[in-house]
Amino acid sequence: MAEEAYTMTEGKQLLKIAGITVAVYILMKYFLPYVIPFFISYILVHLLKPVTELIYKKLRLRRELILSVLLAALLIVCSLLFYMIYCMLMGQLKRVAMNFDDYYRCFCEGIDECCRFAERNFGVEMEEMRSFVYSGIEHATEQIRIYIVPGIFNYSMRYLKKAMDAALFLLMVFVAAILLMRDYDRMREQLRNYRLYRHVEHISGRMWHQGGMYLKAQAMIIGIVSILCVLGLWLLGNPYFVLLGVAAGLLDALPFIGTGTVLLPVAFFLVLQGSYAKAAGYGVLFFITYVAREFLEPRLIGARLGIYPFVMVVVVYAGLYLYGPSGVVLGPVTLLLILETVRELARE
Repeated sequence: MAEEAYTMTEGKQLLKIAGITVAVYILMKYFLPYVIPFFISYILVHLLKPVTELIYKKLRLRRELILSVLLAALLIVCSLLFYMIYCMLMGQLKRVAMNFDDYYRCFCEGIDECCRFAERNFGVEMEEMRSFVYSGIEHATEQIRIYIVPGIFNYSMRYLKKAMDAALFLLMVFVAAILLMRDYDRMREQLRNYRLYRHVEHISGRMWHQGGMYLKAQAMIIGIVSILCVLGLWLLGNPYFVLLGVAAGLLDALPFIGTGTVLLPVAFFLVLQGSYAKAAGYGVLFFITYVAREFLEPRLIGARLGIYPFVMVVVVYAGLYLYGPSGVVLGPVTLLLILETVRELARE
């Protein structure tokens, strides 16, 4: 009887966890997009409130005015940084477009060298392989010409609408943060009279601590890897060191992809050209960035969250599948929300 009772209790616990998992997924997938501006406003108020209170005690200005100035300063700094990076990236993209014919010629030479290598070592006819590869390239180019390029021009108005939506989003965040700051303390005191809010406050407090550590650690790792890539490519004399370095740093955050997606093809292409020293340099840079992430990730993310690094990789991959690119962040947040909700119910 005791064993049957234990089995029933365990079954109820599993059903409860499954129900919480489904509820959290529905919340994150379908409800979060509608409240994300106000959620960001709450985070901004929570982060800037200590600074706001400090300035308020010294100057005795209205808290809403202080927060408005802080948000405007933050927006200006972020916009300037974004503009600087954007100008550098656009300049390097323009250089790529201007030298496209030279790059395409080098690419074709690399293809020919690969075909000659296959003919020497595997007995494959060079002309047959060459015609097969070039037919594939021509087909891809034709698809780009037919579908992608017209789509860019046809959807230019949609891109303009997206820009207007982004501006409206920022305005909504700005206004909501100012209004929330005015009544922040009073609203919290009133909401604490409700039991549900106290549970939400416990869960969000623990998630704030754990999730904040995860986001800071992930941003730190991406920043360090990006800086290593940019510096390494600059030392190697790559004219697109910012473009490729930033791209490699961002790709390194995705599971099973990493900086090798950018660095290793370049190294392989340099080997085909006979630039073995530069190819070795790219290989060393890939090794350094790989070791840096392998060293930092368990210490900054897995260990602090109490989650095994393997589980974190699975969660990020599942997040990418369920939520898209935002799943890099939403996947771990979903896991934390499920764990903290289960712990809160168990604590009660």
